[in-house]
Amino acid sequence: MGSTTKVDIPSLIKQLNSLKPSDTKDPAARKSLYEAARRVAFALELPGDTIHRISHTSLQTTVARIGSDLHLFEILSKQDDSTSTRKLAESTGADEMLLGRILRYLASFGMIEEVGEDQWAASEITKTLSMPGLKAWDLPLGHRTEQAAFEWALSVPSRFDNFNLWMAANREGQNIFLDVYPFEKELCHGLEPDTPLFVDVGGGIGHQCLALKQRFPHVPGRVINEDLPPVIAQAIPCDGVEHMVYNFMTPQPVKGARAYYMRNVMHDYPDEKCAIILRQIMDVMDKHSVILIDDMVLPNEGAHWRQTQLDLLVMAGLAAIERTEKQWYSMLDAAGLKVKYIYTYTPELRDSIIVAVPK
Repeated sequence: MGSTTKVDIPSLIKQLNSLKPSDTKDPAARKSLYEAARRVAFALELPGDTIHRISHTSLQTTVARIGSDLHLFEILSKQDDSTSTRKLAESTGADEMLLGRILRYLASFGMIEEVGEDQWAASEITKTLSMPGLKAWDLPLGHRTEQAAFEWALSVPSRFDNFNLWMAANREGQNIFLDVYPFEKELCHGLEPDTPLFVDVGGGIGHQCLALKQRFPHVPGRVINEDLPPVIAQAIPCDGVEHMVYNFMTPQPVKGARAYYMRNVMHDYPDEKCAIILRQIMDVMDKHSVILIDDMVLPNEGAHWRQTQLDLLVMAGLAAIERTEKQWYSMLDAAGLKVKYIYTYTPELRDSIIVAVPK
């Protein structure tokens, strides 16, 4: 069954169903079961699943190495029962919050078992990874630069071009925030043509503003896309969209907008930097204003592997975080905001719109 063979999914499923538990003790039957299950999984993959699986595979090696260096697999394999993140942090000397993120990732790939919120146990893979001699994982990271991540990315046009292509294509065909958030009902009452309706803070070249104008071409009000000079220089021309040069660490120039929207901005920064960004917006909000945060909201328990790998990618590249629901509430509360609603528009990644207003 080579990789070019057409996959007959019904036959493969029939093959899987016909195997008995006792068959898994036979090496040949076990291999057949594994390969059949693997081919079914690949055959059912959507393009987004494929690109995420392949492009992030190196993370599994890296995080398995971290688990090995912390002796997590050995510790869990020697225990008869589950143990907590806090106890593992005490045993390993690791920071508890950081360790929780590592453990969630390991569990989402089956390297350990998640048996409850912040409770972990050994799986069969854990026992394999605790065996001596399996500690040769290594992956060099970084680009030998003292520039900040986005400064580095913007410094070479080809990198920025690739980034824009990725941002446009990586969620192609999936729902967007306008599919779940009642935008017109919540924000479009009593608008005048000069009323700031939608400000996309750090909006790149304007994909979300374009989507908004396409969805609601008849709605009055200003639609504004804000980003750094090299980004705005490549912004998408669109009737009714203003492109404005702005650094979101500085005072917000647009006052009293109905919605200040940020897509995948907060996940690029730790809590203290998010507080600075949010403060610039809070200072210019009026009674009609809301902050719309478009980001993943990880479940407090049972995170999907695509979520956990993105969490570690932003940690490694940006010292940032993909937040759990609890962590979102905590960060926003500390910044002086309360969460009104959370609308989730992709079930797997839990891309969501968090509607926040000052407390």
